[in-house]
Amino acid sequence: MADNTQSVAQPSKSKLKQLIWPDPLIVPSTGIHTHTIILLHGRGSNGERFGLELLKAQGSDNKTLAEQFPGLKFIFPTAKKRRAVAFNRTPINQWFDNHSLEEPLERQELQYDGLHETSLFVHGLIDEEAKLVGISRIIIGGLSQGCAASLHALLNFQPGEGTLLGYIGMCGWLPFADILGAEDDEDNTFIDAPRTLLQRQHSAAAIARDIASLPSLDLDVDRTPAFAQTPVFLGHGTHDDRVVIKLGEQARDVLVRLGCDVQWKEYDEGHWYKVPDEIDDLVAWLKLRCNF
Repeated sequence: MADNTQSVAQPSKSKLKQLIWPDPLIVPSTGIHTHTIILLHGRGSNGERFGLELLKAQGSDNKTLAEQFPGLKFIFPTAKKRRAVAFNRTPINQWFDNHSLEEPLERQELQYDGLHETSLFVHGLIDEEAKLVGISRIIIGGLSQGCAASLHALLNFQPGEGTLLGYIGMCGWLPFADILGAEDDEDNTFIDAPRTLLQRQHSAAAIARDIASLPSLDLDVDRTPAFAQTPVFLGHGTHDDRVVIKLGEQARDVLVRLGCDVQWKEYDEGHWYKVPDEIDDLVAWLKLRCNF
């Protein structure tokens, strides 16, 4: 009797890597776990490489971040493999695909799928850690493309109660900044009057969720979105040749216009964080601005 069972094609190893989120590098707190920080690596890197390097960085007092904050748990996720248009569609670890930072407005549609998946992924990590320490004791952020992706995850995140402790971005940019930071058009006959700050915040949150293909939120008209209540630290190298500083300044300006509490720092550095200067500034910011 003939076997009519149809064989099911199995995905290749390369395809599987584009479907599965790799395990993150998790570094437990050295003391009682009281806070969690989730930091995303740059394009083409991974959580282990980025995380282990950052954890070795010392401030001017020769102390690492882990030594400064023994209750802090570190999570360094790794992005899925995605085909990179800029590299002939070669699969690399990236949070989303993008065409060019020299012309950030070109082919922005490449970013949608990655921003959707990454936002959901980061929100899931936040939710899991919130069960352990509470939403108000979680910090998110990242370096380079990790900064760009986590900024969107911040803008489109709206927990049921509470807000994140803080956000840390290094040498990054804000995708779709032109839309998220659009000025009120005084010549637009459909707008009776310039929008209030709260209206701009609600609009930005709605746009960020639409970009990431997330369900719209029915926010109370008097409720400030979570992102606007989250202190932000942004650091950028003045000699950054990968993500030029003007893109970091643009992200800063959009967030400030949206009412965010932003601390901006420039460093005599390239596309990386400045040691020990930026470590010192992060420690001071965490202690003073976030009541760590």
